[in-house]
Amino acid sequence: IGSLLSDRNPNMLWKAFQELINENEDFKNNFQLNLIGVVSDDVLNSIYENDLKSHVNSVGYVSHKEAINYQNRSQVLLLVEVDSEDTKCIIPGKLFEYMASERPIIAIGPKHSDVETIIIQTNTGNYFAYNNFESLKNLILSHFAEFQKGNLKSHPIGLQKYHRKQLTNELVKLIHK
Repeated sequence: IGSLLSDRNPNMLWKAFQELINENEDFKNNFQLNLIGVVSDDVLNSIYENDLKSHVNSVGYVSHKEAINYQNRSQVLLLVEVDSEDTKCIIPGKLFEYMASERPIIAIGPKHSDVETIIIQTNTGNYFAYNNFESLKNLILSHFAEFQKGNLKSHPIGLQKYHRKQLTNELVKLIHK
């Protein structure tokens, strides 16, 4: 959900999906990649080059309410950030909506980012650097097994400190120092 622009192209993810489809008939029959929002042609071409076209539902831009509906119907949520030093401290707002959804998050971005720290601290998903192919593929397969059992969800902890009211209180404390 959101923008998936050319510099946010997780080729290893597309490759992992392609391999799992080729190796696992159940995965092939159940897998669908919903792309909600703006997706660059470069990203779509990468997806299609990995023979995933028949598994893609590219919806385009939708209202926030519709995006939340897609989020709530999804099994796993994807969060991708540009792999650069400059993006380590960027925390997209959708991370907080994802965390509250109790859906596992698969996040891909630069090593040692703030998003990685938050996801680990809140137990809301898994974070991968752009070169963690095998770990990513194994996690997807693990999530699929949990999906088949009807047990796929995250088990968040400590989300209270990320609620708007709590964050506003923290901001007030900083301002009054």
